[in-house]
Amino acid sequence: MKRVGMVIGLVLLIGTANGCCRDVERKLNKCQVDAKDAAAMARSQRAKLQSRMDKLLAGVRAKLNDAEAQNDVLTKRLEALGQDVAALNQKKNLTETQRRELAAQLAKTRAQMAELKKRQAQAEARARQFRELLAKFSAMIKAGKVKVTIRDGRMVVQLAEKILFDSGRAYLKKEGKAALKAVTDVLRELPNRKFQVAGHTDNVPMRTRRYKSNWELSTARALIVVRFMIQNSMPPERLSAAGYSQFSPVSSNDTPEGRASNRRIEIVLQPNLAELPSLSGLIQK
Repeated sequence: MKRVGMVIGLVLLIGTANGCCRDVERKLNKCQVDAKDAAAMARSQRAKLQSRMDKLLAGVRAKLNDAEAQNDVLTKRLEALGQDVAALNQKKNLTETQRRELAAQLAKTRAQMAELKKRQAQAEARARQFRELLAKFSAMIKAGKVKVTIRDGRMVVQLAEKILFDSGRAYLKKEGKAALKAVTDVLRELPNRKFQVAGHTDNVPMRTRRYKSNWELSTARALIVVRFMIQNSMPPERLSAAGYSQFSPVSSNDTPEGRASNRRIEIVLQPNLAELPSLSGLIQK
C-alpha cells in the first residue's frame, strides 16, 4: 500500500512538472513574440524619423541653395557696376556741367556698389549662421525635439507642444526643460542677436478658469519659456514674448496631425537693426 501511495505521488509530481514546463514554454513563446513586435515597432519608428529628417534636410538645402543663388546675382551686379565705374573714369574733355553730372553718377554708383557688397556679406553671414545652427542642433533635430527653419526671412527654432507642455497647460515638463536648456545654451552664444519667444495654438477653442482663450494660453506659454531661458543665463534684454493664438498656423487645422504641428513654441532670431536699410533719407529736415 505504501508503494502504491509513492507511485501515485510520483505520477502527480511528474504531471505537475509537465504542467509547469508547458506554462514556462507558453510564457517564453509570448516573450519572443512581444520582442519581435517591439523590434518591428522600433524599426518602423526609426524609418518614420529618418523620413522626417530627410524632408527637413531637403527643405533646408533648398533654402541654402536660394541664398547661394542670391549671392551669385549680387556678385554679377557688382561686376557690372564695376565696369560702369571704369568707363566713367576714362572719359576726358568734358564740360564742367558734364563733369559734375558724371561725378554725381559716379558717387551714386559707388554707393550702390557699397550697399550691394554689404547685402552680399550679410546674405553670406546669414547662410553661414544657419548652417552652424543646423550643426549644433543636429542631435535634437534627429531626435525630433526641435526644427530649425526659415519663416518670413527669419531663422526660427521650433519646439512642439508635446515636448514642452501637457495639453491646455503652461507648466514645463521635465523633458521640455531639458530640451529648452539645450536650446538656450546654443542661442546664448550667438553674438548680437535678440530673440522673440512666440506661443502658437491650434484652432480648438480654449476656455478654462485659468485661460479664457487661446490668446491667454499661447502668451502664458511664451512667458514661461522666457522665464526659463533667463533662469538659464540668457540675458533678459535679449528676449521678448508674444502670443499668436491660432492665427499663425504652419499646417492645416483640419487633421489631428496638422493641429499638433500648430501647437508649438517658436524662438525667432530677430534681425540685427544694423543690417536693415537706413530710412534716414526719408526724414524731411
